[in-house]
Amino acid sequence: MAAVAPVPCWPPPPLAPPAAGLLAVASPSASPDPQTLPFVLPPAGYPLFPSRGPVVLHLVRRHPDFLAEVDRRRSSSLVEFLKDEGAIPSPEDEKRREKVIQELKEIVMQWAKSVAREQSVPQRLATATVLTYGSYTLGAHGPESDIDVLCVGPCIATLQYHFFVVLRQILEGRPEVSGVQTVESAKVPLMRFRFAGIAIDLTYAQLPVIDASKDINTFNPQLLPKIDERSWRSLSGFRVNEKIAQLVPNAEKFQVLLRCVKLWARKRGLHCHHLGFFAGIHLAILAAYICQRYPNASVNGLFIVFFQTFAHWHWQVPVSLHDEPTDCLHSEGRLMPIVMPCNPPEFCVSNVTKSTFKKIREELTRGYAFTKDPLRHNFEWTSLFESFPYAEKYQQFLRIALCAPTSAELHDWAGWVKSRLRFLILKLEKAGIGCDPCPYEEIDHTVWEPSMVFYWGLIPEKIIYVDTSSLKEDFMKDIINDVYGKVKCLRSNVAISVVGLSQLPKSMRSHSVHWQYMQHCMLGYQATSEDQNR
Repeated sequence: MAAVAPVPCWPPPPLAPPAAGLLAVASPSASPDPQTLPFVLPPAGYPLFPSRGPVVLHLVRRHPDFLAEVDRRRSSSLVEFLKDEGAIPSPEDEKRREKVIQELKEIVMQWAKSVAREQSVPQRLATATVLTYGSYTLGAHGPESDIDVLCVGPCIATLQYHFFVVLRQILEGRPEVSGVQTVESAKVPLMRFRFAGIAIDLTYAQLPVIDASKDINTFNPQLLPKIDERSWRSLSGFRVNEKIAQLVPNAEKFQVLLRCVKLWARKRGLHCHHLGFFAGIHLAILAAYICQRYPNASVNGLFIVFFQTFAHWHWQVPVSLHDEPTDCLHSEGRLMPIVMPCNPPEFCVSNVTKSTFKKIREELTRGYAFTKDPLRHNFEWTSLFESFPYAEKYQQFLRIALCAPTSAELHDWAGWVKSRLRFLILKLEKAGIGCDPCPYEEIDHTVWEPSMVFYWGLIPEKIIYVDTSSLKEDFMKDIINDVYGKVKCLRSNVAISVVGLSQLPKSMRSHSVHWQYMQHCMLGYQATSEDQNR
C-alpha cells in the first residue's frame, strides 16, 4: 500500500444550550416529543456556518405548541411523500428479498463444495456464506434498490478464478439470474446481476480458513490481520454497517432520514459513485452524523438540519462519527473526506472531483434554501425533490455511447467503462471544461446493436472547443490499460461527441423545476473564491 499522509479528524465540542428565543433541539431540557424544529445558531466553536459570510436564520417567536404542530405535520407529510414516491418497499417485496438472499447462501455453499472437490479437499470442511450490508441491512432500501451482498469464501477459493469464473458460470446457469457483469479491477471488485428481478452487487472476501461461514459468523478478530487488502476492503462495508447501527440513537428516525437523503440525491443526480458523486455509504454516514448529534429531533427537523449542516460545512474538516481524534490515513477523498466508523478508522473511498464537488455544494445549498424557513406558507416537499433539470441548465452535452454485439457483452463492457468514467471527468477538468455527469442510462434507437448512452452537461462559461477525437483517444488508454480492457475492446466500442439540446432524448427534456423561485431563494449564498478553489 502506498504511503499516505495523516489527516487530522476534528472532534466536535458538546452542543451548548440554544440562545433565548430560539427553538430548542437536542437539549436535555427541551420539550417532550414531538420535538421542535432545530433552527438554532451554532454554539461557539461548532463550525456549522462559515465565519466569512452572513447566514440569515428566520428566528421566530411563536407559541411552542404551534411550532410543534407545524413540525408534526411536516414530519407526517414527509413520510407520506416517501410512500407516494415508492421509496418504502411492501411486505411482499421484503419477502422476495429474503428469499433471494437465502438462495444465494445455498448457491455459494454449493460453490465452496465444488471448489473443495476440485482441489481434493474434504467437501464437508469447506463452507461459504453471504452477508448483506448497505441500505438493505440498515433498513433504508426502496423497492428498486439493489442489495449489497458480501460473499465470504474459504482460503481455497480465489478471487480471480473461483469467484469471477466458476461462481459466475454457476450464476449464469440459473434461470432466475440475468445481466451478469463483472468489475474486476475496481478498488472493491464485484459482480453485478439481477436475481429474480432484484439487482445484486456481489463482492468477495477470501478468509484464511476452510470453514469460512463459521469464522465469519463468530467474527474471529485473529483473522483480520491475515486477510488480503482486497478482501479487507470488501469486509469494510459490513463492518461499517454494524458500527453505524450501534451509533445511531434512534434506528427508526435514522432509517426515515436516510431514505429521504437517498431519494433527494437520486432525484438531483447525486447518487452515483462512479460518476464522482455520493455512494450509499457516504449518505449513510452523513445521515448518522445528524442523528447522532440531534437525538431528540423529529424526522422533519433532522432533514432540515441535514441541509443546514452540510450546506455550510468546512469540507477541509472530515465528517466523522467518532468523538475522539483519529490518525487514519487516506490518499483520496480530499474534497469531501468522510470517515468510516470502523476500527481502525478509515476514509471512505471517494470519486469526487472539482466539477462534482461544485454540484454537490450547490444542491446542498438549494436544499438549505428550500427548508430554512419553518413557516413558509407555500412549502411543498415535491419542490425539494424535483428531478434535476439538465435540459434547462445546460445548452451542450458530452454524449458517451457504448455498444456491443450482444446484450451480455454490453453489460460487461458497460461495467468496465463505468469504472473508468472518473478518468474522463478528470480529463475534461484538466482541459478547463466543467461538467455535470447525468447518471441516467439511455438507449440509442438509431443503431441495431445493443447500446447504452450517457449525457453529461457541459458548463457554458467554460466551453470554447472540445476535441472529442483527442478526448476519446486519451480515454481509451485508461480503458485498455490491462488485458481485460483490451479483450473487451475487440468486439465493443465507445463513441464520444458533443450534442445540443435538440439531440437529447425526450426523457431528459421532460423535467421541470421551480427555477425562478430558486434564483430568488439562493441570492443569500454566493460561493467565494476560496470555495471555488477548494
